[in-house]
Amino acid sequence: MKKQAKQITVGKSTKFKRVKMDVSKIIALYKSGKPVSQIALALGFPANCGQNRTRRVLEQAGIYKRTPAKKAANKKAAKAA
Repeated sequence: MKKQAKQITVGKSTKFKRVKMDVSKIIALYKSGKPVSQIALALGFPANCGQNRTRRVLEQAGIYKRTPAKKAANKKAAKAA
């Protein structure tokens, strides 16, 4: 029996209609050395938008890893809320 490949979910952007979230394009740009902010711009997001969505796709693909400092900060923010 074949093992299923990991499903990468891509949400729809209701605010930005021109954005086409292409998983293969995101991964290719990240592997070529582009930072997440520039990848979001290349997808069609305006400046300072879409970075979290792009980063989430990379995390689901297993390519992008958050640093321990960011994980700790996220846990502290969750406990404070």
